[in-house]
Order: sequence, then structure tokens, then C-alpha cells
Amino acid sequence: MRIRRATAWKWAISIGILLVVFAIIAIHALTPTLQRIARNRAELYLRTHFQGSVQFDDFHVAFYPRIHVVITGLVIRHEGRTDIAPLVEVRSLTVNARLWGLLSRHPEIASIDLDGLQIHTPPRKSGGPPMIHATQQNLAQKYPVVVEKITAKEALIVILRRDTKPPHEFEIHQLELHDFDFTNAAAFHALLTNPIPRGEIHCDGQFGPWLADDPSETPVTGRYIFWNADMGTLKGLKGTLSSKGQFSGPLDYLNVQGETDIPNFALRTSDHPMALHTDFSAIVDGTNGDTYLNSVTAKFLNSTLVTKGKVVDEYPEVKGRTIVMDTVSQGARIEDLLLLAVKANPPVMTGAAKLKANILIPEGNADLLERLKIEAQFSVDNAHFTSGSVQGKINSLSRRGLGKPQETDLTAVSQLKGRFRELLNKCSMFCV
Repeated sequence: MRIRRATAWKWAISIGILLVVFAIIAIHALTPTLQRIARNRAELYLRTHFQGSVQFDDFHVAFYPRIHVVITGLVIRHEGRTDIAPLVEVRSLTVNARLWGLLSRHPEIASIDLDGLQIHTPPRKSGGPPMIHATQQNLAQKYPVVVEKITAKEALIVILRRDTKPPHEFEIHQLELHDFDFTNAAAFHALLTNPIPRGEIHCDGQFGPWLADDPSETPVTGRYIFWNADMGTLKGLKGTLSSKGQFSGPLDYLNVQGETDIPNFALRTSDHPMALHTDFSAIVDGTNGDTYLNSVTAKFLNSTLVTKGKVVDEYPEVKGRTIVMDTVSQGARIEDLLLLAVKANPPVMTGAAKLKANILIPEGNADLLERLKIEAQFSVDNAHFTSGSVQGKINSLSRRGLGKPQETDLTAVSQLKGRFRELLNKCSMFCV
């Protein structure tokens, strides 16, 4: 009896081993077919999701011990367009998943790693009513997949333009998306470089869902920290900027609120470093960089200025952006304004100042201050000249006008009003 049982166990083990061998041979034989099926489904998935054509240089999939897919030379063209750069280019894309995760009711992918990612956003469409994203809803129902983590390092986002100007480029050193799907926003973390003024931006927030039929309408919310920005990348300015705040809205209409600090701000014309703090509210078009300043409150020394305006690209054939600002004083000192603008130190005058100015800096590659056009109305109360000799002459003139030429305790106080205009460093002032 024991011999029969031992023999039965041997046969069972042998049959089991044989089945495993047959299974391995079957998987090996079917691998090309499975790879072809997986590749076709991947192409269909990407083509449907991004509303465009898809091509691979190579596609490889392994099924044991877990699903492991490597795609090289991935190129996706939005709406199949070949007249502009591809929407997405990836040097290498690696997908890792567990078989049971893919077979569940709500398929899950453990991770997607992107190497050499470049995203070229199509030029923004102008006009037309808001779009209804029926395609996105159908896509979410057809592919109810969740990606636990997406990572990309040293990626590049390029904002394409309709005109001949160079596109805007943003270097993304690190990007992570968590729990990504097509019906909900995904948590993200990003570290990127802002080109002008050049500095590092750290962002955390929620991104999506991605809208395939109009990427510029994709919603995003989050907070940012911007540090070590070199104001010298804007010709005519000096200083190191830091900023923090929050943003929300679609990519082409972001509401941004925040504050900035420049402890060593200076203009080239004066080169007197001073601390500058601003609180601002703005609308930013993330697809082209146009910025509309709802309100900017700037504080430096003992002065406060309030500004609104815009920084926009008005002339496609000219490099740079047009800056338009309307500024009024909310408690300013003439000595602060002079110290900011001219080299003389101490400033020639002190006193309470009121200011209303219209500032225009046209587009171009020249120094900001060389392009400056300003028209302003101003008044100075209780004005005193800091030069003893100048003030002495004013005092003497005032005493004679009052018929008290020998009065030694009389100090003249001036009340000034006037208009100021500067055009390409040519200045004129009219005082009354």
C-alpha cells in the first residue's frame, strides 16, 4: 500500500512538473501574439486618450513575475498634425503592473516612469463657445484605469505659438503624479525652472482630469514657492526675488494670488539696493504667458504704491512683451522715489508725495529703462531740500518775499505740483 501511495505521489509530481513545463512552453510560444495584442491595445488607448496618432520605435512586454512594459521612441501627434511638433515625445516609457491589478474591476497600474519626456502644447484656439468634453467622459468609461504613481525627470514643456516668436519652454526637473485616472484630479508635485526671471519653482496641487479635446482647458489648483529668481535676466533690473502663493483654474486662465520679496531690488539708473515687498492678484494664461494684474501693492522704505495693468504679447513680430501699468501712491515719500530712480544719495528733496502715473514699456530686446515711457502727475507737501546751500537760498528767497530778510528762524516749506514725462531716457518736468 505504501509503495502504491509513493508511486502515486511521484506520478502527481511528475504530471505537475510536466504541466508547468507545458505552461512555460505555451507562454513562450504565445509571447509574440501577446506582445502584439498588448501593443495594439496600448496604441488604441493612447490614440483615443490624446486624440491623435501614435507611433513607437520599439515595444517590449514581459509577463513574469509581473507585467513589465517598455516603450521606446514614443511619439503622439495631437489630431495627427504634422505641421507642428508632436504633442508628446518620450525617449523611454516603462510600465509596471501586477496581473491581479489589471484583471480587477477597476484596473490598476503600479507605476509609469518617463525618460526624456517632452510636451508641446498646441497653439491656443481663439473664439468659440465652451467645449463639452463628451470624448473625455467616454474615455473614462472605456478605460477605468488608475495609475498609482507617474514619475518624470528632466522633462520639458514647450508652449507652442501661432506667430513666429520662439516658443516658451519650461524645464521640469522632477514631476510626480499620484492616483491618476480620467475622471478625477491627480495629486502632483513638480520642481521646474522659470525662464524669465530665471529661478526655481516648487509646486504641489491637483491636476486634471486631462481634457484630450482641448488640453488648455485642463484644470489645475495648487500652491507654489518661487526662489532665487535673478531679476538681472530682465535688463535694467537687479535683485534676487522670492515668491509664494496659490493658483487655480484652467491652464489658459489661472487665478494667481501671492506675495514677493526682493531684499536687494535696484534699478540700473540708481543702483541703490532696497527691500521691496509686493502682494498681488493676477490672471495668467498658462498657454502663452500673458499676465493681467488685477492689483499689485508694492511697499519699499516708507512708501506704498498700488498698481494694476498687464504684461502681454501684443506684437508677434517683436521680441519680448508689452508692459502697461497704472500706478497711484498710497502714502509715498519723495525721497524714496528719488532714491529708487536716481543716483544722488541723499536725495535732493524730502516730503510727502502723491503720484498718479501711466507706465508703458513696449516690446523689444533693449534695456527695460531704455524702453520706458511714463506720464505722471505728482505733488509734494512739506518739501525740504537736503542740500544746506540749496535750502539756505530758498529760505533767503522766502524771507525776502515775506518782508523779513533778517528772520533767522524762518525755514521755507515748498508745495510742489506738476507733471512728469520720460520717453526713452529723455525727461521733462513741469511744476507749478
